[in-house]
Amino acid sequence: MEKFLAVLNQFLRFQKPDNLKVVVYCILTATTFWLFSALNKNYNASVNYPVHWLFDTQQFIVTQELPEHIQINVSGLGWNLLRANSGIGLNPLNIRLPDPAGQKALPGSFFANQISEGLDELNLNYIIQDSLYFHIDVRVSQSFPVYIDSTHIELDEGYRITTPIQYDTELVEIEGPKQLISAMPKDTFWVKVIKTNIDEDFDQEVPVPLENPELMVAKPQTIHVTFGVNKFIQQEKEVPIHYTNLASIKNIFVKDSTITVAYLVQENLADSVQNDMFYVEANFNDINKADSTLNLSLTTTSPLIIEPYFNYPQVKVYYNE
Repeated sequence: MEKFLAVLNQFLRFQKPDNLKVVVYCILTATTFWLFSALNKNYNASVNYPVHWLFDTQQFIVTQELPEHIQINVSGLGWNLLRANSGIGLNPLNIRLPDPAGQKALPGSFFANQISEGLDELNLNYIIQDSLYFHIDVRVSQSFPVYIDSTHIELDEGYRITTPIQYDTELVEIEGPKQLISAMPKDTFWVKVIKTNIDEDFDQEVPVPLENPELMVAKPQTIHVTFGVNKFIQQEKEVPIHYTNLASIKNIFVKDSTITVAYLVQENLADSVQNDMFYVEANFNDINKADSTLNLSLTTTSPLIIEPYFNYPQVKVYYNE
């Protein structure tokens, strides 16, 4: 018990501010001497040596991110290794590519002499990476005919396009890597209207879509698109049936003199639709003897009427006994 109290008392004495400062100072001093001693010894270490690529960026385009470093193994004093790992004092390795599209890699041994010359107070042991890989293609441009994708224009419920779709340019020029440009369809460049639930006349700039926007550039970047939109409603009208070739048929009659025709019409023109705009015909020469029915045909005389149809496209034929 006495030993425990003695140790506790000694520990508590070190908690005083003055004693604590002395302990911290001693630790820092010892650590500093150890660090200086360690950094004055020779070591082997791996270092990322910076790389700078040189080629004609007007004629060629990078399709994948280029390596920024090549990994090497060097030996030297700890101070110099610490500086090298921090990137201090390392002159970048300049790699000139006269025909970058014709190559995909360079062997690591290709850079040995240049890296050795760029190392300050360090010795190159070997290059860790077998090769530096790069993906660069020829920069090309090509013009494509523009088409607006009308089948995927999303209108609000009940609305339809009522005027021709117009746009201010017929060609779009795409610049990018030769391999990607060559794979694009030459006869069609579809431009999609992104806006949804359209319920009014459309008059906007639509962006030119690019599959690889980080590698491609479109000229122009947008296309001015316009088209008219109107709401359509469904209506019905009772229309007289015109029977033809009655004289050639004996002992036959029908009970229906009218038929209900359903159709779509612009909401603002609904009152303009008249019964005489529909013509329903039933030809007695076309009787279906199997079920005693007569098919009806429908024609309209007005462009206001859209998609007219019958709920029941036949009438029943009766025979006199």
